[in-house]
Amino acid sequence: MSTKKCPYCAEEIASEAIKCKHCGELLTDKAKEEKKQHEVAVKKESRSGALTWLIVLGVIALLVALLGV
Repeated sequence: MSTKKCPYCAEEIASEAIKCKHCGELLTDKAKEEKKQHEVAVKKESRSGALTWLIVLGVIALLVALLGV
């Protein structure tokens, strides 16, 4: 098995590596793009959940105001 140095931490890694086992940096453009897409999807999901809770709390506040509970 041939090795190369990680361009981020300079540790020896397998030449076929897509992620450095020492520093965790992604080494290929494909891997970096997949990580970016995953982060965008997680961010969208998080926003959707926050919006849902905001709507629920708004409805509860409206009901309390109207019913005078």
